[in-house]
Amino acid sequence: MSSRIVRPLAAQPGHLRQLCAALRLGAPVAVPERVTGGFHHLMWHLQTDAGRFAVKQLGPDTDVLAAATVRHYNATEAIAEAFAQQGVVAVHALQQQSQYLQVIDGEGYLVYPWTDAAALDRKHLSAAHAVKVASLLAHMHRVDIRVTGLQEVPLASHAQDNILLLVDRAVAAHARGCGELERHLPDWLDIAARQPQARRALAQHRVISHGDMDQKNILWDAGGEPVLIDWESARPLNPTHDALVVALDWSGITSAFEQALFDRFIAAYRRAGGEIDEAVLPLAFDRILGNWLDWLMFNVGRSLEMHDREQRALGATQVDLALATLLRLQRFMPKLARSVRGQPATDCGGE
Repeated sequence: MSSRIVRPLAAQPGHLRQLCAALRLGAPVAVPERVTGGFHHLMWHLQTDAGRFAVKQLGPDTDVLAAATVRHYNATEAIAEAFAQQGVVAVHALQQQSQYLQVIDGEGYLVYPWTDAAALDRKHLSAAHAVKVASLLAHMHRVDIRVTGLQEVPLASHAQDNILLLVDRAVAAHARGCGELERHLPDWLDIAARQPQARRALAQHRVISHGDMDQKNILWDAGGEPVLIDWESARPLNPTHDALVVALDWSGITSAFEQALFDRFIAAYRRAGGEIDEAVLPLAFDRILGNWLDWLMFNVGRSLEMHDREQRALGATQVDLALATLLRLQRFMPKLARSVRGQPATDCGGE
């Protein structure tokens, strides 16, 4: 896939003037300053005579000229604003006639009010933070907002034939993790085979949710309350599946899993009015395995990229992460399911 060349906003005063005029930001008092916070995109701090703003300049792999891209960003920012109107502290882009995404000469920009809320490193996040996130998620599921114009983006999924091909290529190339990939191939094929049923069942009940409520997308204000950012993944989700995904993330499923923290998250979610549908619980766990399998196989392919050393390195790193997480999930999942149902789930306490 080809990528466009992105010229930094700081080097494009014309774009800056147009942004300020379109969104009535005032006059810039300094050149925008690059700040951290963007993984795929560039983030800028903009000071004007009217206030401070954060500007997200979309990355080179985002086709901002495609109508589907424009619809997606406008819809997901509208979701953020709708949740803000329901009491969720959500940072959403400024709009002009319902257009949140500003496209100037083929460059895409989203402009947000500046917030002094800050991300916390994982080592500074406690169980109390996780409980607040669980309560917030339950509230979001209960309000069940509606946003017009929201179009679902098809999620990538790897069929069994594709998995066989990717594992064969990895083994032939002696790629990172190829031994484990081959050893667990029957598991991968079994997980893939269960995905159609899981998708159909979970689609029967969905609500709009953030879709990526991990630690990097939640800031914390001076009062210790969560502030939700980065709504690009917002979409209709089954609430049971969504709650399990967020609970697993906040209890460390990708590193050092804490069963007690997972249990505490689910309990807080329920206390706040969130509902776990035990009838779809096995299928929700199947879908979680399927999500991680898709990410694993995507990165197996990326690790075999012939012409881009950086992509190969990124792919190899994510293969390690996804493979370890999948194996950890398979090991813990029966006990997790019993725990969610209120049954004893001993000897699953951590690593």
